Amino acid sequence: MQSHTRRAVLAAGIAAAATGLSGCLAETSPADQNQTDGRLDVQSSFFVAGDFTRRVAGDAATVTDLVPFGQHGHGWEPGPDVQRAVVESDVVVYVGEEFQPWADNIVANLEQDAPAVSAIPIRHGVDLLPAPGANDGSDAHDGHDGHETGGNGTEEHGEEHHETNEDESEATEGDEDGHDHGVMDPHFWLDPTRAKQAVENVRAGLTEVDAESRDAYETNAKSFAADLDALDTEFEERLADRTRDVVLVAGHNAFQYLGNRYDFEVHALTGVAPDATPSPKAVREAQRVVEEHDLDHVLTPVFESDRAAQQLVAETDATTVLPLTPIPTVKPEWAERGWGYLDVMREVNLDSLSTALGAT
Repeated sequence: MQSHTRRAVLAAGIAAAATGLSGCLAETSPADQNQTDGRLDVQSSFFVAGDFTRRVAGDAATVTDLVPFGQHGHGWEPGPDVQRAVVESDVVVYVGEEFQPWADNIVANLEQDAPAVSAIPIRHGVDLLPAPGANDGSDAHDGHDGHETGGNGTEEHGEEHHETNEDESEATEGDEDGHDHGVMDPHFWLDPTRAKQAVENVRAGLTEVDAESRDAYETNAKSFAADLDALDTEFEERLADRTRDVVLVAGHNAFQYLGNRYDFEVHALTGVAPDATPSPKAVREAQRVVEEHDLDHVLTPVFESDRAAQQLVAETDATTVLPLTPIPTVKPEWAERGWGYLDVMREVNLDSLSTALGAT
C-alpha cells in the first residue's frame, strides 16, 4: 500500500492553493475521519458510490463519504480539508465525468499532482438512457426502444454504440447554478441490473490498487450482485399484478430507469435537473395525466419540496402524496436504521411504486 507521506505534502499545497471553494462541513470533516488502521483508504463523492464500495470492500477498506451527511451534493463545493482527505487517500470513487463538476476537478487535480491516488468511475461501461425531455410534463420511459439488453443491463448491439455513449454523451447532475445536463440520464443505479456493472467496476478498481485483498473483493462483489438480482426479482414480482402503467412525479425525472426496467411510464414536472422549476404548461399537463389515468397518488422526490405534489392533490382527484428517491443521500431516520441502497430501494421506492401502480 502506498505511503501517505508524499500525499500529505501535496495535500497541504493543494489546500493552500485552493480558491473560491466553500461548503459548510459537518463537525467531523473527512480529513479528521481519515483513520484507516492500515486498511485501504477510500473516499466517495456520492452516497450510492460509497454504499456500493462499502459492500465490495468489506473489512479490507475504510470508505468515507465526502459530502456531509444529509446533503445531496447539488450546488455544493468542497473545502480544502475535503481535497486534503482525497489526496491523502488511496482511492476516490465517483459516478463519472460531468455528474458532479467539483468531483471532476478533484480527479483532474489528482491526475496532475497525486497520480498515486486511484480514481474509480462507477459508471464506466454502463449503458445510459437518453435524458427525458424537460419541462413538458410528459417524460415517458424508453422501455420500447427496440434494443435487447444483457443480464447487466447493457445493450448487446455493438461496441460503436458504447463508445458514443462514453465519449460524446456523458451525463450530468447539475447544481443550482444551472449546469448543462447533457443528453444522457445519469441515474442508472435505479435499475439493479445496471447497478451490477458499477459493482464490477468497484471490484476491479479496488483489486488493481490492493491485489492482496483480491479474494475478499471478489467474494463481496459476487454476494452484492446476488443481492441486486434478488432486488430485481422482488421488483418484478411485486409490480407484476399492477392495475396501472403510469406514475406521476411532482419533481425532477430521475426515475426513468425504473420505468424502463419494470415497464411503466414516468411522467414528471421537470427533466433530470434537480433544481428546475416546473412551468405552468407542465403543471397543466400533470393535471391532465392525473385525470386521464385516474391516478390516486402523486410521487414526490425525497429531499425536494413537496409543494407541487400537495398542490396537485388539492386541485385534482389524486388523494395522496408518496415519497420516491434517486438516493442522493439518506434521511437521518434511514441512517439510524442502518439503511443502504438496497433498503431504500425496497422500503421507499418499491413500496411507493407498488401503491401508486395499484399492485398492493
